[in-house]
Amino acid sequence: MYRRLESTFCWKITGELRLFRYHTLQMEKEEIFREAYRIDCMLRLYDILIELSGRMSPGELEACIRTAGLLEYLYGRWLKTADTQNEEMEHSLWSEIRSLCTGAA
Repeated sequence: MYRRLESTFCWKITGELRLFRYHTLQMEKEEIFREAYRIDCMLRLYDILIELSGRMSPGELEACIRTAGLLEYLYGRWLKTADTQNEEMEHSLWSEIRSLCTGAA
């Protein structure tokens, strides 16, 4: 029973990702470029969900299976969370710039 739920879940999100990819590839090049962040997030969400599927409870798998457009839903929720990537990148860049300056001196 559990294996069937996990398989159904993986099949569902794989189908969603394929549909997303199909629609994205119908766009003009400039549109695709503008959607780069969304594309990256959708791919990462998919990869993470595939990995998590083996650790999800039957109830969690069932809830996700019942949720139409799960990847889009999770992407929308992700956009509403605080983003610390820029802060992390800025910290890393400052560290590298300081290293460059130290090495140049």
